[in-house]
Amino acid sequence: MSKPVICYGEALWDCLPEGLFFGGAPINVARHLRRLGVEARPVSALGEDFLGEEARERLKEDGLATDLVPAHRDLQTGTVNVRIDSDGNATYTIAEPVAWDRIPVDERVLATAAEADAIVYGTLAQRGRHNRQAIRRLLELRGPFKIYDVNLRPPFDDLDLVAELAQPADLLKVNEEELYRLLPADSKDLSLENAARELARTTGVSRVCVTRAEKGAAFLEKENWITAAGRPVEVRDTVGAGDGFLAAFTANYLTGRHAAGDVLNNACRFGEFIASRSGAVPAYAAADWLLGRA
Repeated sequence: MSKPVICYGEALWDCLPEGLFFGGAPINVARHLRRLGVEARPVSALGEDFLGEEARERLKEDGLATDLVPAHRDLQTGTVNVRIDSDGNATYTIAEPVAWDRIPVDERVLATAAEADAIVYGTLAQRGRHNRQAIRRLLELRGPFKIYDVNLRPPFDDLDLVAELAQPADLLKVNEEELYRLLPADSKDLSLENAARELARTTGVSRVCVTRAEKGAAFLEKENWITAAGRPVEVRDTVGAGDGFLAAFTANYLTGRHAAGDVLNNACRFGEFIASRSGAVPAYAAADWLLGRA
């Protein structure tokens, strides 16, 4: 894959009991993609503060360009207080307004994205008017494969906005709870496969990837329904596990060289690995997660 993947959205610090961890869903995806040998270009914003400077250094250490991540004087770098329960599940308190609430999509961003292989985007970064208007310009581009990681974070989980953001997507990634939440109330008794097919029908998106935590994942690729079972791991925390899954899935799927079932199974193993470690981007050997290279 010679073209870059644009990762648009929030850049922030997760404040966990163990300390501060830099990320944000699209940034985590970008960092993993870069480690997996894919050129990733984060599009976000930071504050002119200590956390912003440290975040910029972390991006550079990961080999990521920061020219599409400007600094705002009047807005602080984003933070999220994360609480982990006894089962390793996370809840989030997200500060606002912060720098990533004002991500510019200017001609430089558009020119870079026009040459990209894919655009990865989510819901949270669109909580304010500025970004909702900005991302429309990005998603109007023809050519890049558009991956919408729904990733609902209350209270920023407007389902009307989700429906709008899904329209230009080529692939939707949801977890099982999100899948059923996005369907009408009378759809709650549908099987997982039929629920995914119903979401594909209502959104017009023919590819729907459903993560299921310890139960694995499933993928509707047009008419084909593919499943991958989960494997037991000792969970440290679930922060970033879905981001790792998406990065591994994207890195292998976009090559077009691998069967979708192999891509899905590999992404499950990677997500489980992330959940077994502290933080969203732990150390690992890239070759272990690239299909055909291990």
